Amino acid sequence: MQQQNNTAQYTSIFILIAGISTVGLIVPRHETLPLGLAYFSAFFGYFWLCKFPPAQSATFTVGLASRLLLFVGLPMLSDDIYRFIWDGALIQNGMSPFEELPSTIATKDAMPDGLSYELYEKLNSKEYFAIYPPLNQFIFWLSSWIGNDNWLVSANVIRFFLLAGDLTTYYFIRKILKSSGHDLVRANWYWLNPLVILEGVGNLHFELLVVTFMVIGIYYFKQSSYWKSGIGFGLAIATKLLPLIYLPALLFRKDFKSGVTTTLIAGILGVVSFLPMIDAALIESMSSSLGLYFQKFEFNASIYYLIREIGFWVKGYNIIGTLGPALSIVTLLAILLIAWIGKKRQWSIEEIMLWSLTIYLALATTVHPWYIIPLIMLGVLTKYWFPIIWSLLIFVTYFGYTSTGFELSAGWLVLEYTVVLSVLIIETVKKSNAKNS
Repeated sequence: MQQQNNTAQYTSIFILIAGISTVGLIVPRHETLPLGLAYFSAFFGYFWLCKFPPAQSATFTVGLASRLLLFVGLPMLSDDIYRFIWDGALIQNGMSPFEELPSTIATKDAMPDGLSYELYEKLNSKEYFAIYPPLNQFIFWLSSWIGNDNWLVSANVIRFFLLAGDLTTYYFIRKILKSSGHDLVRANWYWLNPLVILEGVGNLHFELLVVTFMVIGIYYFKQSSYWKSGIGFGLAIATKLLPLIYLPALLFRKDFKSGVTTTLIAGILGVVSFLPMIDAALIESMSSSLGLYFQKFEFNASIYYLIREIGFWVKGYNIIGTLGPALSIVTLLAILLIAWIGKKRQWSIEEIMLWSLTIYLALATTVHPWYIIPLIMLGVLTKYWFPIIWSLLIFVTYFGYTSTGFELSAGWLVLEYTVVLSVLIIETVKKSNAKNS
């Protein structure tokens, strides 16, 4: 029996690593069939290893090896890396990435050092100002400086920071689980998750660092070390602005003094992080880019798509220009309500944050696969499974890519959100009944 278990574990390890390597290094994103088979195979290996885990040291090694293998090549599923290199090269030339559009720079007689027309053609945001905060821009500059026109070296400099963040996240998830009296094996559901590995170290999305700073903030908040918690959440805000949605939870969860202390430190640190590059150009360009995000971008949405279809029927055109900002206001009010309910019912801070992020994603106009990485971490801490299920199904959004563009069948979206919503409802009902029994 033991030999059979070992064989199954070795097989699962091979399937997980082979699947992640295939998706992250070999298959182009428009090759739907091999891409889907490789990802779902990796997820099967992941699920088996989490349900029947080997020794902790072996589990850690598998997760680390899966990430290190991705250092071999450039991202296969995302072209954001080229914008990172572009912004970093601008800073290296003493230029602000918030002052000029890439399309404007490309019309000049000569490109600044480190930039090229080959790099420009790979940008997916030629007509948009930079949207990445200064902390990210520092990492972009460092990657450009060290890489010196070698894109893979630049990518791997960024990967080093993300890998360090992942290791820190794993450490603090285990500390939170231990301090809460939970089984440490649950940390594997984050550490081995194929979406976390591929979209983080693989595709270089900074949600990975956001999660790192969030989990630090959560740990110290639960330990009543509020200034340390504030620093954690402040750095999360400095990495991406989205963690601002957690401030109501921090403000209301405990007594007034601790809430104010945490949110004040987080807010101040978030603002201070912008000071090195703050000027009129930064404010104007980020405001412009964020405005475009809420008024023009739409991808893998749920509630928004339903209301948009009603808008087509009533108005005869796409109402994103008004619907996007309106849903933002509804989201803010819903998050405030969640924070208030969570305090009344004595939910844990991570549970309030889980529902705050779930509301945000449910009402968002754009939900890329990497957006749910923080939700996976919060699901692990709260023992909700719907984020894990979502990390499997959200990969179907890659099935819309072709060699010439993007067009995703509505059937994939219906499958994704029907299953995730069903699991969410079942879990919520079961947990509610368990509390009331």
